[in-house]
Amino acid sequence: MLGVRPLRPGDPVSVGSYQVTGFLGEGGQGSVYLGTSPGGERVAIKLLHARFAEDEQAVRRFRREAEAARRVAEFCTARVLEVGAVNDQPYIVGEYVDGPSLQRQVSGDGPLRGQALIRLAIATATALAAIHRAGVMHRDFKPSNVLLASDGPRVIDFGIARALDVSQSLTTSVVGTPAYMAPEQFHGEPSPASDVFAWAGTMVYAATGHSAFGFGALPVVMHRILSMDPDLSGVPEPLAALLWTALGKDPRRRPTAEQVLGELIRTSAPPPPPPPPATAYPQASPPAAAPPGAAPPAGPHGNSGPHGGSGPQAPAGLDRRSGPQAPGGLRWDSGPQVPGPYQRPTDPGGVTPVTAPGVRRRGVLVSVGAVATALVVGLAAWIFVRGLPGTGSNGGPATPAATGPTGFDAAVAAVANPSAKTGGTLHLASAYSLDSTDPGDTYYADAMNAIRLYGRSLTMFKPVPGQAGTQIVPDLAESLGQASDGGKTWTYRLRDGVKFQDGTRITAADVKYAVLRSTDKGTLINGPTYFDTMLDLPAGYQGPYKSPDANTDSAIQTPDDRTIVFHLKQPYGAFDNLAQLPETVPVPAAKDTAAKYRYAVISSGPYKFESATDNKIVLVRNPNWDPATDPNRKALPDRYELQFELSAADASAKLLNGEAEAGSPIPTLDSTKIYDNPSYKSRADAPVGSRIRYLAINPQVPPFDQLDCRRAVIRALDLSTINRAFVGGLNQGGQIPTSLVPPLIPGTHAPLPGLTASGDTTAAKESLAACGKPTGFSTTYIYRDTFGESAAAQAVQASLAKIGIKVQLRGYPIADFHAKYGGNPEYLKKAGVGLIARAWAPDWPDVETFVSPLADSREILEKGNSINVNVRLPALDALIDTAKRELDATTRARRWSEVEQKIADEAVLVPLSWERSLLVRGLKATNVHVSPVYGGYDLATMGVS
Repeated sequence: MLGVRPLRPGDPVSVGSYQVTGFLGEGGQGSVYLGTSPGGERVAIKLLHARFAEDEQAVRRFRREAEAARRVAEFCTARVLEVGAVNDQPYIVGEYVDGPSLQRQVSGDGPLRGQALIRLAIATATALAAIHRAGVMHRDFKPSNVLLASDGPRVIDFGIARALDVSQSLTTSVVGTPAYMAPEQFHGEPSPASDVFAWAGTMVYAATGHSAFGFGALPVVMHRILSMDPDLSGVPEPLAALLWTALGKDPRRRPTAEQVLGELIRTSAPPPPPPPPATAYPQASPPAAAPPGAAPPAGPHGNSGPHGGSGPQAPAGLDRRSGPQAPGGLRWDSGPQVPGPYQRPTDPGGVTPVTAPGVRRRGVLVSVGAVATALVVGLAAWIFVRGLPGTGSNGGPATPAATGPTGFDAAVAAVANPSAKTGGTLHLASAYSLDSTDPGDTYYADAMNAIRLYGRSLTMFKPVPGQAGTQIVPDLAESLGQASDGGKTWTYRLRDGVKFQDGTRITAADVKYAVLRSTDKGTLINGPTYFDTMLDLPAGYQGPYKSPDANTDSAIQTPDDRTIVFHLKQPYGAFDNLAQLPETVPVPAAKDTAAKYRYAVISSGPYKFESATDNKIVLVRNPNWDPATDPNRKALPDRYELQFELSAADASAKLLNGEAEAGSPIPTLDSTKIYDNPSYKSRADAPVGSRIRYLAINPQVPPFDQLDCRRAVIRALDLSTINRAFVGGLNQGGQIPTSLVPPLIPGTHAPLPGLTASGDTTAAKESLAACGKPTGFSTTYIYRDTFGESAAAQAVQASLAKIGIKVQLRGYPIADFHAKYGGNPEYLKKAGVGLIARAWAPDWPDVETFVSPLADSREILEKGNSINVNVRLPALDALIDTAKRELDATTRARRWSEVEQKIADEAVLVPLSWERSLLVRGLKATNVHVSPVYGGYDLATMGVS
């Protein structure tokens, strides 16, 4: 038997009912002996160090956790046979595996290759998935804890590290092996994602013989793990791409063990025949004959709306806000990214500053790596789908009979399964967090989608599919606003007969109060700041809570109960877009409870609160809503149950098995299972929204001060490869762009000269020659330290290398990126940074709100810029001002087209991807269409069968 030495004096001769026959080894946790059971079976006995017996609580914790380890399925793990204690010294008895450890095998015979490596990866991922399913974490996954038996690998010692955690007060030793520990473990915050990190490090060792972060003293290894990229040299593809994702710094962006297993099986299967180019993506690109930037014939496929493109999302409930506002009224919100102007940031942990001097925008500045977020949440469906109730032989539930358009993308440009049936309960299952249910305190698209069920703003986006859904129509007001004073004054008149849920009449004073209360950003911290900065409010005004006696007629007047007049500091031709914000949802002052109002909002819409918590809303019909006053809402269900902060796997499962009718987008890695399953795919939609990933070229750094050098970059980019890099090579990524502004947004969008799907090296070299750099030059590219941004940066680097442009890549921590690096003009110039990774989604689908923050040089601050940091063109600023002041809609659209053309001609902003999200309609959902504004299915028009 391998590695067994005879017993020595001091070794035990028995442990409980087990005879000890030899010594196998010793580690940080205890000594391991070979033994035999009373029935003669060979066993491995781990006798924990005596120090772990000194704490009664530690022993109880050990027993509980080790007993939990016995629940782990036996395939690919060494069975736990017994847990006990001898003289208060804990022990654990497990199946004896006669074979070398992976550590010994690789150190003696070298790394594993080919199918042996893939088999090891699949077997150990299977073991880890089983361990996690039993509610156990391994916490010390490493090569020495993988034993190579003749019938396959076995994972050992799972659960023991957790069992011993409570004893850390008794020792300064670290539970775990530093070279394989995840960053969060050094901060005392382990999770199942930490095991995935350790598994990936173990696979790197198996493939190469070296650690992903090297070996050495603890401080050295810790520094590398916390701040450096893993070394994957020698790891074959496609395994390397998966390991890179699993070794991400942020545990929220790592795949689960089940997702890892699904991806391994998918990538190790024989490759299918390559699809024809027209079907390489779930949504077909526009025909070649269509003008650049035009929407596909089926109609614009909007998804994220004002509110940006939802895209794949992070696990539930991750929503941290940094609190204090930054200079210039900016505030950074870090957390999972979602659609929205309301854009929910799609990159968990991403920093999403809100921009414009004094104007709070939440465009999704989530970095070019946000889709990597998808990689870390995905593929859970691969496993759990097979256990769903009511599924057919192919693993998916049968598609219900429908009375209207059905099938993939049926709800993008049309209404799927149309029905006028009323009644029933509509369930929403979302992995997103909910910033607030208070109309004056929210900036997330999914919250705003829900608010329209119980709140009516002055105007709203028309609740219809496709580009028509980006049209503003009257809601609480009887018509759109009437402009006067050159666009500085806007007047609205309320519909007659509108009431609150208690039957009292809604007045203009209620709308005025609602807008004014939203300006108190100390109490209502989440909403945008358009009204705060654009209204002609008295100096020092802080809202009705802190400035109750202030005269605010300079900003808002209510000459009678049905008329409200807004006075702006500067002319603004698109004020109807602001009037649709939920801040104009009326609030009766007498019933306002400030920050607690979110739990008892007084309804002006077709539904009212039955109950509300931080993550769930239950709505029932409002008996005082009069459909005669509301031409926009269907009000089909009798009840809505909206659940947020579910795990991504639970949210997806509820959609797939019929427990929910709507929910958050499906994570990108799970998308493969949706596309591969006809039953699921027939209920899915993959809209392209208004969120983009782009590259900012910095003209302040030579040689990018020359137009032709900037054009050389554009012409060289291989967008197909870059686009797939965002999602780890999956085909179900975004759409290759032709213009900066995506087709969902109304208008004629200027194509970017020289931008092609695969790059044009010949044309790019011509541009290099024209700018006096025929052999190329060197520059620096910076990005946020995420998997997606890193992968895309490498793809950009490879594209430019083909024409002689040498790109030095620098990734920086998410938290510091905008403040210190990517948003700091002084740093960019001093460090010679020519290329900056960016992402963006507008606050609503309109050219002005999309383009202005990206290109107005007056929005550039000394530091902390989250959006524009490189575009400084006075002539462009003048065009923007002209377009903003224009009152005529047709002329205004033409002015914004001129702005777009100027940006395209200057070659300073380069679109890399138009993002898409993957949505699934529930089995009982009726009257379903994608909202081009909010990114998900439009809750205001849905029904349930």
